[in-house]
Amino acid sequence: MKASLSRVKKLRELMQKQGIDLYVMENNDPHESEYLPDHWKEIEWLSGFRGEVATVLITQEEALLWTDSRFFISGEQQLKGSPFKLMKMKVAGVPTVAEWLDEYKAQHDTNCTGGDCRILFNNKVDMDVNLISRIWKDRPALPMNEIELYPEELSGEKTADRIHRVLEAVEEQGGKGLWLSALDEIAWVLNLRGTDIACTPIFISYLYLSNKGSMLFVHEEKLTDEVRTYLSNFNITIRPYEEAAESPYRSMVGFNPIPLMKGIKNAVEIEGYCSAMLKDGIALTRFYHWLENQLKAGEEFCIKDDGTFGIGGEITEMNLVQRLIDFRREQPLYRDESFPAIVAWNEHAAMPHYEPSRDHDTPITGDGLLLIDTGGQYLDGTTDITRTIGIGKVSRAMKRDYTLVLKGHIRLARAVFPRGTRGDQLDVLARIDLWRDGKTYRHGTSHGVGHYLGVHEGPESVRMEHNPQVLCDGMVFSNEPAIYLGGKYGIRHENLVLVRPFDVATDAPDATPCDPTEQGEFQCLDTLTLCYIDTSCVIKNLLDKDELAWLNQYNKRVFDTLAPHLAEDDRTWLEEKCKAL
Repeated sequence: MKASLSRVKKLRELMQKQGIDLYVMENNDPHESEYLPDHWKEIEWLSGFRGEVATVLITQEEALLWTDSRFFISGEQQLKGSPFKLMKMKVAGVPTVAEWLDEYKAQHDTNCTGGDCRILFNNKVDMDVNLISRIWKDRPALPMNEIELYPEELSGEKTADRIHRVLEAVEEQGGKGLWLSALDEIAWVLNLRGTDIACTPIFISYLYLSNKGSMLFVHEEKLTDEVRTYLSNFNITIRPYEEAAESPYRSMVGFNPIPLMKGIKNAVEIEGYCSAMLKDGIALTRFYHWLENQLKAGEEFCIKDDGTFGIGGEITEMNLVQRLIDFRREQPLYRDESFPAIVAWNEHAAMPHYEPSRDHDTPITGDGLLLIDTGGQYLDGTTDITRTIGIGKVSRAMKRDYTLVLKGHIRLARAVFPRGTRGDQLDVLARIDLWRDGKTYRHGTSHGVGHYLGVHEGPESVRMEHNPQVLCDGMVFSNEPAIYLGGKYGIRHENLVLVRPFDVATDAPDATPCDPTEQGEFQCLDTLTLCYIDTSCVIKNLLDKDELAWLNQYNKRVFDTLAPHLAEDDRTWLEEKCKAL
């Protein structure tokens, strides 16, 4: 990490010249994006840390980086040899950023408020100074890719109606307009998409919405004549992206109805998810069949310089990332991955957000567990799926943990709950069996998923931390309990689920009749993802009869749905994989 050492040294020299005691950095951009264009990857450039969540504090004596449990193991590896000390969030004995700053203030008699300041400049808060820009001489430019129209037949709502619905809600709360900086919100409300951010079809811009006239702040090179004409239909004028910084409308950031509106999918969007899941299921079946054949045959594959496969190397994590992309590309409407693929063999899977790279790649040899967490961006929907499969001899301990994680997945998938339930009220369903073994996982159980937008979105979630958002019909989110044992293995089972009304007559025909007006309304979850769950690692007697029935019925549905779309050899293979336990 010589580069990190040199860059931190230059930063400290500049801090000293400017009279700056402390420099604070968040791993984000002006739009609070999850995935950043290279232009805004300041923390990665400075430290070498590639995780999405990070806060950095630099003084003349210390360089500290806070991140959450998903990046503990990979963070230690990426920061090795750098001047940074990893600060593990929510671990006993590790202060939070705010606590560390409070202690720093007490010792240095400064007036910095909590973690809100960016730097201390002669003991005064200054939010506008960006020292990284002064030392990052070859900083990449912002992307200038063209913006694309997103068809209303795929979004399920006319753009004029969507804008009207948003502004009506804002005005009901006393607002006169709405300033938007979140890129997925801008893309959603305008029925536009882009390619500025890897894995997420959005474009860099700001938007001000008002019934008196709206403004899109964007680099004009990104606008085709078709998009310009389209925007003029909604009384939206184009302003230079740089003008957004000084716009008087930036203060219009009050009530924002878009996250909830975007989170509740309409009938067309839900149909799109189902279509995307079918395509994804076909690609995944072909991929896993191909992988099993290669492992059985003992053939060694490599990626050639031209990106194609050939004999002469090993089947590695990186090879599998590319091969899965190839299978997905053969499906109609496929555009991109929905996030950088996680293909993790044995101990690598103990890192929740491990990403194989040329520097960290492992051949798939011997015995153990292979965790593959991937997703696709299709024009009609976004997918996100994790499967853990056994290869060779799988230990009894691995099988036990595999089954306990699966029990949690099934408990949540089968959940029925009163309307008005929050995600944090359901989280225990996914964890209880792991808790009984003295194990847990530190990330959330669920995140919302956008419709041909970000693979991670809100406002709903299922996690231990309180989230006041209730679950609404039409929400689509992940179901992904897990277990991670450092240096050994990781297991995660993930499907996407849809919230819908629970109909007692059809969903529980054996239930004792009751007065629904007295008992209230209920909701349940439909599993959308279509990919077999490997039963070779399941300890059958750890499942109760309802859990076993769910597993067998799910695999049967996967086969029945995908079989008509598969070649005979893939169909025969999948039928064997989906046999009932």
